[in-house]
Amino acid sequence: MIDLPPRLQRALDNNGEGLHVLVLRLGAMGDILRTLPPVRMLRRRIPAATFGWVLDTSWEVLLSGHPDVELTIPVPRKEWDAARSSLMSWPALPAHIRRFKKRVASFNADVVLDFHGNLRTGWIGRWSGAAVRLGYAGHQQKEGNRWFTTHRVAAGVHRTPRMERNLDLVAALGVPREPLLDPGLTLPVGGREDAERIARTLPDSGRFAVLSPSVSVKQAYKKPPVELLAATIARLNERGLKTLVVWGPGEEEDAKRTVAAAGSAAILAPPTSLPVLAALIERATVFVSGDTGPMHLACSLCCPVLAFYGPTDPVVNRPWGAPFRTVYPSEQRYTGIKKLDREGGFEGIDEGQIARAVEEILAEAVTRR
Repeated sequence: MIDLPPRLQRALDNNGEGLHVLVLRLGAMGDILRTLPPVRMLRRRIPAATFGWVLDTSWEVLLSGHPDVELTIPVPRKEWDAARSSLMSWPALPAHIRRFKKRVASFNADVVLDFHGNLRTGWIGRWSGAAVRLGYAGHQQKEGNRWFTTHRVAAGVHRTPRMERNLDLVAALGVPREPLLDPGLTLPVGGREDAERIARTLPDSGRFAVLSPSVSVKQAYKKPPVELLAATIARLNERGLKTLVVWGPGEEEDAKRTVAAAGSAAILAPPTSLPVLAALIERATVFVSGDTGPMHLACSLCCPVLAFYGPTDPVVNRPWGAPFRTVYPSEQRYTGIKKLDREGGFEGIDEGQIARAVEEILAEAVTRR
């Protein structure tokens, strides 16, 4: 445990009475979902505390109505980017930043947990005025973030799983590392209704797989080849599962190519919003994708996961909280260092690996359900 100022230690020992805790994890989807269980575990330790969370506007939906987070403070990145887009709009940028700083400071944070660990969150932590700003040491932080934190947890080895790194921060406040809680997501009723309509179009068995073939534009290197996904769909079909291929904005072509490669074993879903995706995953027998945000959403909902890894480390970024199997090139040597691991690809994954992974994860899925 870290040494806290006496006032904060007394509050921590008194169920967090009067304590304001500010969480910094701006994005993306998978990172926020992997941060929620440790935050909820801290909340169980200090149930009387008030929790705020700073995150990118795009991901506020993940925390909408969450019982353990009283306040979300969105980073207005689009406003800032628009203000920087031309010399004419530059004068508006300082005003935007001042408004954001004022909102952060108004939370009156006592403790900041900087799970993000970069320069931007370093400044946000300082703007909060918190007496204790807990972050990472060594390679777990970047861009000089360590100069903004007051307390730091040890870096550990490069191949430490991301969930373990997140648990390190709350463990420094005396939180037991087990049992790991689920993220406690609140799914909108409308999402479940739309998912029910989609599910009624599938075969009568009620068992189906959900597959997400896409990744974000910035992380295109994580996208599994269509051939691997089609081979997986074929194996699932042999076991009596049709595969619903889902897609969101800008992902339709990836979905169509996957369905075309898989033939009648795959079904193209209608456009899928995040709430509908979550509700479909909740009903699915198994979820298939690369190392993506939707994969971590499946983990959050305790849906069995089959995940493909190539240029990202299957240990650092492994699934959690649900039965899972990972498929990756057996000859590839991972380091946990992004710029080195990114040089690899999906070459070397064979159909034997896919067949074994499908058999094993479906056996666990049957046991689970």
